[in-house]
Amino acid sequence: MDHHAVLAHPIGQVFGHLADPARLGDWLPAATAVHAGHGAATFTLRLSGDRAHAGAAGELIGYEPPWQLAYRLVAGPDTHVLRITCTTTGAGTRVHVRQASPAAPLTVDLTRLGQALTARPQPGTPGPARRRRGRGLRPPSATP
Repeated sequence: MDHHAVLAHPIGQVFGHLADPARLGDWLPAATAVHAGHGAATFTLRLSGDRAHAGAAGELIGYEPPWQLAYRLVAGPDTHVLRITCTTTGAGTRVHVRQASPAAPLTVDLTRLGQALTARPQPGTPGPARRRRGRGLRPPSATP
């Protein structure tokens, strides 16, 4: 099963978010309670919706920044392989997620990914404008 979306965010930001196992739930709603060490290629998670296989193991099996990555998620007898490709397009990034495994496909929500990226601006991006305090312009003093 294939999923496609164009997100109005730079490729580095999109890829970084997709490559972080702790953020799987931002685009893979079934993935909850992801536990991954910093920079770890393997992690544990829960896959909701399948009570018999709630506990799962995940592994980052492909990593070619900022274009391609792949995950393998194993829950009981089911193995899910997700291959992700990012390409620059216009002012954004095209994301293609492919699930090619015999297990029933997991729900992929790339709209949710776009919302998560918007809610968490890229480092160095200016936040909301702040009101400056301090000296402002004063009216000229009246002369006698």
